[in-house]
Amino acid sequence: MRNWADHPLSVLLAILALAVFYLLTLVDGQNWSGDFSLYILHAQNLVEGRHYLDTGYLLNPASRFVGPYGYPPVFPMLLAPVYAVFGLDLEMLKWVAVACFCISLWLAAKIFGRYLEQRWVFFLILVVGLNPYLWDFTNLIRADFTFTAFCYLSLFLMLFFLDTGREQPEATGRKVTASILIGCSMYLAYGTREIGIVLPLTLLTFDLVCRRRISLVSIGALGIFALFAWLQHLWFSTSFIPEYVEENLKNLIGSQAASAELNHLNFVDLNPSHILERIIGYRWALQRFWPPSSSSVINMLNELVFNLFSLLAVGGFIQALFRRITVLEIFLGGYIAVLLLFGAPSTIRYLIPIFPFFLFYGFLFCRQTIFPRLPRLKYAVAAAYCLILALISLPVMTSMEHLQLERGITHPDAKAMFRFIRDETEADDTIIFIKPRIMALMTERQSATWPSPIYSDPETVNRFFDALRADYYVDMNLEAWMLPLNRSEPPSQCFRSVFRNEHFVVYRYERQSCETPESAANLTINKPRSR
Repeated sequence: MRNWADHPLSVLLAILALAVFYLLTLVDGQNWSGDFSLYILHAQNLVEGRHYLDTGYLLNPASRFVGPYGYPPVFPMLLAPVYAVFGLDLEMLKWVAVACFCISLWLAAKIFGRYLEQRWVFFLILVVGLNPYLWDFTNLIRADFTFTAFCYLSLFLMLFFLDTGREQPEATGRKVTASILIGCSMYLAYGTREIGIVLPLTLLTFDLVCRRRISLVSIGALGIFALFAWLQHLWFSTSFIPEYVEENLKNLIGSQAASAELNHLNFVDLNPSHILERIIGYRWALQRFWPPSSSSVINMLNELVFNLFSLLAVGGFIQALFRRITVLEIFLGGYIAVLLLFGAPSTIRYLIPIFPFFLFYGFLFCRQTIFPRLPRLKYAVAAAYCLILALISLPVMTSMEHLQLERGITHPDAKAMFRFIRDETEADDTIIFIKPRIMALMTERQSATWPSPIYSDPETVNRFFDALRADYYVDMNLEAWMLPLNRSEPPSQCFRSVFRNEHFVVYRYERQSCETPESAANLTINKPRSR
């Protein structure tokens, strides 16, 4: 086994085996998170020749925030060819995420192989590839694996072209090539997720801290990155939210009405107490890569392994800083800093790009500090770690239930509701639904989410529907993903039930049918369009 793990092709064969395993174990459906739908809507627009942001999603300041108006374009560009060939085939679209995950594993092997022997890289790839959380995550059409792949590509290119050990002068052609490749790869990461801004900051910090100068390669790469980022900003400067929405909402919420945000900058939170809460939150999120078990003994073993390995990883990172700072240490520190400043919940998926780093620095500490003193211990540690990993992961992977997918958008009741909206409503109708991006994708209708609680009284709800010129409201129970809708009442007397099943009720909004002369006289917002 040791000799096989040292073979030059062992890592590549392991990744190919993981790819086959992941593709064969994909589960049908998507949950109600909604992010996937906006990515697909963007890809759909690219294929069908519409503007990238013309999705039908009405983001407005009177509603609960469910997501930005648009997502960066790189992941939808990867989805677009699959959509062009297979249409809205959710299972085929998942192949993009699987491919990106496998590419990120191969790049991780190239990066960490500069500092670890082949056998340890092989072991690291297996630990990451057979992680239950990552295995389950490939069932979601999300940009995280794509971001990880382009992020690792950028770091690999930085290490290859800007290694501090290179003292010899380089040819002009090589410098130009390095600038183009690094600049493009950094943009591809940023164009997948905005946190990719850490990469150009990593490059600049590396030059200033480690090389005491900004190299021509870095100047060129940063310039190319800035050019593509600026072009993306221009592309995103258009809004397809109708003008009457903002104008009418001003009469409802006054000066609070504002244009829809297109990015996550408004989530930056510098409150020290909140940062401390996020530190604690991400600590527990990281432990979720070691999944909980129904056995208390396994859970104790799980926590012991996590805490012990955390100490080893911290030790390995500190050793790397004292040995020689590289772009890896700078990137890891910058990425964690951005996460702590970002006011979103401390969710595990944000840690996907740095989970392999966690393993890498733990392995690095063992290799440099423990095993030279106790050479025979490495075989016992490797065997024990494999056994513990099997005890923790295999039961979870073999018994995992996919309730969120089973109760997701492909549930028979959900499909019936979407079919009713497509068949029984007009193409220019607007639907109010808790998951507006999913509604826009599945029905090709404009959609906005339910108003914030401060606008929940019947008359204000009516005014909100008038402001958006909304026609229908779809009710569902999504407190714990999708549960039966045991009780549903119309938001006001202006709503009439037109469709019902166990999980959904569709109400039609008919303001004129319940309007009194007094309420009509007091109405100060634009009336709904004539049909």
